Amino acid sequence: MASSFPFTASCFFLFALVIFSEGQSSVPALYIFGDSLVDVGNNNYINDCIFKANYPHHGIDYPGRKPTGRFCNGKNSADLLAEKVGLTASPPPYMSNTSDLFLEGASFASGGSGLINSTGGFLRMCMSLKEEVEYFTALHDRLVQQFGTTRAQQHLSKSPFVVVIGSNDIFNYFYKAEIRVVKTPDQYIHEMIAILQGVLTELHNLGARKFVVAGVTILGCTPALRLEINNQECNADVNTMVTKYNQNLVTMLARLQSDFNDINYTYIDTFAVVEGILQNPTIYGFKEAKSACCGSGKLNADMYCTPFAIFCRNRTDHIFWDKVHPTEATASIVVDTLYSGSQPYVSPINLQQLIAL
Repeated sequence: MASSFPFTASCFFLFALVIFSEGQSSVPALYIFGDSLVDVGNNNYINDCIFKANYPHHGIDYPGRKPTGRFCNGKNSADLLAEKVGLTASPPPYMSNTSDLFLEGASFASGGSGLINSTGGFLRMCMSLKEEVEYFTALHDRLVQQFGTTRAQQHLSKSPFVVVIGSNDIFNYFYKAEIRVVKTPDQYIHEMIAILQGVLTELHNLGARKFVVAGVTILGCTPALRLEINNQECNADVNTMVTKYNQNLVTMLARLQSDFNDINYTYIDTFAVVEGILQNPTIYGFKEAKSACCGSGKLNADMYCTPFAIFCRNRTDHIFWDKVHPTEATASIVVDTLYSGSQPYVSPINLQQLIAL
C-alpha cells in the first residue's frame, strides 16, 4: 500500500498543474469529436477500417514530412486549434492508447464518421459519433476514478468540447439512392439534428460545459461534387441541403443552451467562411479554387490522394488538398475565424470569448 502513494500523489500533482497552470495554455484540454477534418490518426488503429491517411502524399507538409493519419497536406483543424489555445501538443488520437488519462485532451474523431451510425459502414468499421462518445465515457470514468468527481468536473468544465461532424451524412444522402427513397432531405436533416442534440446532451451529462460546434462546409463546391456537374460548377442541391442543416443546427444549439443554462458554445459557420474564400480566392492568397492539389483526372478529383496520385508543388496555392478535404492553408483561415472572428461567421461568441467565460 505504501509503495503506491508516491505514484498517486504525483498523479494528483500533475493533474493540478494541468488544471491550474495559466501561462502555458488558456484551457486545460481539448476534446475533439467528428470526422476526417479533425482525425489525427485514430483510423490508423482500427484494423478493419479502410479509410486511412497513413500513406503519402498525406503529411507532406506536416512536421517530419511523414503521413500520420491526417487527411491533409499538413496540420488539420485539430492541430491548429491546439496551437491557438496554447496546448503543448495536438490532442493525440485516443485509439493510440485507450488506457491513458489524456490530461491535455484527445481526438476521438474518425475519418468517415457520421451522426447516423450507418454512415461510415461502407468504410468498414470506422467509428460513428456514438462510438466516439462511448470511448470518451470510458475516459471520463477513469478521470473520476483517479482524481475524484470534483476535480474531474473542474477539469472538464473548463475544457472545450469540439464537434466537427455531418459532412459524410450529407454525402451519403446524395450518393445512396436507397436513402433518398425513404427519407426527404428535411426528414434526414431532422434525424441528424436529433442525434447531435442527444450527443451534446450526453456530453453535458459527463461534464462538458463549453462546446465548439462546426457547421457543415460548402460541400457542393468540393472538387468531388463539382466533378459531377458538366460545367464543373457547384452542386446547388447539395449546398441547399447543407444550408438547411446548418440553419437547424443553429436553432438546436440555442435551444440546448436554454435547456441547460450552464452551457456556453461557439458555432462556426464553416459554409460561409469557405464560401467567402471561394468567391475571392486571391484575397486569401489562393490561385486555385476548383481543383484538388492531390489526386488524378479532372479537377484532380477522380480519386483520393494516394501514393500513385499527382500533387501540386505549392500547396498554399490550393483551397482543397484532395477531392473533399481542405489544405492546411484553408483550415488555418477557418480556425483563425473560429478563434477571434465575429458574426456572421461565429456566433454567439468566438472561441477566445468562450474560453474567457
